[in-house]
Amino acid sequence: MSSAVIVRGMPDEAWQVVDGGRVLGFVVHYGTGDDADKAYFSVRNEHQQELGIVDAQGRAWRYRAHQREPDWLGSGTVVSGSRSILAGSDSTQLVPIALDRLGDPAAATSPR
Repeated sequence: MSSAVIVRGMPDEAWQVVDGGRVLGFVVHYGTGDDADKAYFSVRNEHQQELGIVDAQGRAWRYRAHQREPDWLGSGTVVSGSRSILAGSDSTQLVPIALDRLGDPAAATSPR
C-alpha cells in the first residue's frame, strides 16, 4: 500500500449511448487534470449503474456480478467499447449530453 497513489477524477463530459433511436445508457468522461493517461470513460446503463469502463488507451472492460476481475472486451474507440459493454449494434452512436441531465429520468428514455 505504500506505493498506492490517490488520483482524483472529476466528470467533465457525458454522452448518451444511442442505438436505433433507443438510449442504451451513458458514457461519462472522468478527467484527472494534467495526466491524460489516468482519465477514463465510465460506461453506464440507463439506470446510471456502471457496467464497465474504457480507459485512455481505448481498452474496454465489462464488470461481472460476483467476479473479482472485469472481462476485457478488446481495444478500440470509446464508441466501440461502449457498444460492446452495452450490447449495442454497429449503428450505436454517442450523443453529447449536459452533465446535469444525467440524473434526469427523461434522459434515459429519449435521445437528447
